[in-house]
Amino acid sequence: MTQYLLWAAALVTMAGIAWIVFGKDKSSTRTWGIAGLSFIIGLTLLGAFLVQSRQTENGLRVVGYASKLFESDLVKWNLTVQRTASPDALKEGYNRMSTDINAFKAYLVGKGIAEKDINIQPITSFQMNDNYGNLTNYSLNQNVFVLSSDIKKIEELALNPEFFADRGLLLQNSNLAYLYSKLPELKKQLLSEATKDAVDRAKEISSSAKTGLGKMKEAKAGVFQITEPYSTDVADYGYYNTSTRSKSISVTLTAVFKLK
Repeated sequence: MTQYLLWAAALVTMAGIAWIVFGKDKSSTRTWGIAGLSFIIGLTLLGAFLVQSRQTENGLRVVGYASKLFESDLVKWNLTVQRTASPDALKEGYNRMSTDINAFKAYLVGKGIAEKDINIQPITSFQMNDNYGNLTNYSLNQNVFVLSSDIKKIEELALNPEFFADRGLLLQNSNLAYLYSKLPELKKQLLSEATKDAVDRAKEISSSAKTGLGKMKEAKAGVFQITEPYSTDVADYGYYNTSTRSKSISVTLTAVFKLK
């Protein structure tokens, strides 16, 4: 609002000057009358701008904060299985990899993992060359991920490489990502608590300053920081740690209140 008033003041004043310089009526009385009127209107709008600015500044800005510890209820086991095949046995390598992955899937189902929770990606292959650029072998890789709410069982399976060792398979990558299925509801709860904290802080400040506290004029939530418990890790765009089962979530809320 204030910037519009300032622009209006500038435009009115410039219009008056333009009339004086380019107007057809060169009567000094009329010219100076228009100039005076333009000057008065410009000052009036400028004064309104200054009043509005002071009114905008007449507020209290506080930052509310809320945090909570919680436990993940989902785990995602990501792994990449690798097998090497010679240049003249690539087809055999693909077949062996397919057999290995199907056996691994059966192994997981036998351990009580639901088949719908097992996701298998297509095989990818890469050439392996010697120092002279000659093809020596093919590296066959296949990604698998398991998403389950049975965290304890998945941890036991992921920490036991027996299946892969018995079949001569190389685990190129294996990691656990801990997730939370009710994160949207948790974020709403945190925002509510951060807003309440901002209100409490504003009441405390205004009470100490013996100033009346009015309604909240505006509020802006910060990004959520989801870290391991008692961590100081933060990021401007938000943080989401998936490496630990226990987590901490926090958020800030900047609020501006009117003062009476």
